[in-house]
Amino acid sequence: MDAAQWDERYRASAGGVWAAEPPAAVREILARLTPGTAIDVATGDGRTAVWLADRGWVCTGIDFSVEGLALAAARAGGDAVTWAHADVHEWEPVASVDLVVSCYLHLADSAVAVARMAEWVKPGGALVVIGHDLENIAASGHGPADPAILYTPELLRGALDERFRIERCERLTRTSADAELRGGHAAAAIDTLLHAVRVR
Repeated sequence: MDAAQWDERYRASAGGVWAAEPPAAVREILARLTPGTAIDVATGDGRTAVWLADRGWVCTGIDFSVEGLALAAARAGGDAVTWAHADVHEWEPVASVDLVVSCYLHLADSAVAVARMAEWVKPGGALVVIGHDLENIAASGHGPADPAILYTPELLRGALDERFRIERCERLTRTSADAELRGGHAAAAIDTLLHAVRVR
């Protein structure tokens, strides 16, 4: 979907679309990291950026949806996060950061976008990406049905070069207990999770 379609989706959501927090697998990884500077790519309604800020991170949330960012700013309740209306293909941070995280960003050139995000990670920093896996279609999980924009572990691994050490890159099944979805969506789904560290 383009920015206008996401704007309409957020307008129709009456204040929220999916979850109150990042996915459980992402929280598990982030909770073990020492707070520093972070970028939340495709922040949407801001749940990941706000979660990070509440735990001491200095976070920037970027998204190309104005409506999503309006929800995010209202959720943050102040200046806890810097919000940027931007496209991942064009935006550049002022400086590299300790963490870049992206939850459910699906593009026709997802590998290119992930490689670009990886450039924003400073040595010793982490890249954490989660998204709907290609196998999610056959599993009838909630999410996009276009195979061209879905993830696989091979796609995410291939987006990184030798500067990164891959800690985890695998398929995960989200159940109703950890999906925390609202709006009556089916909770079971298959995701791909990547956690990589830029070597010093």
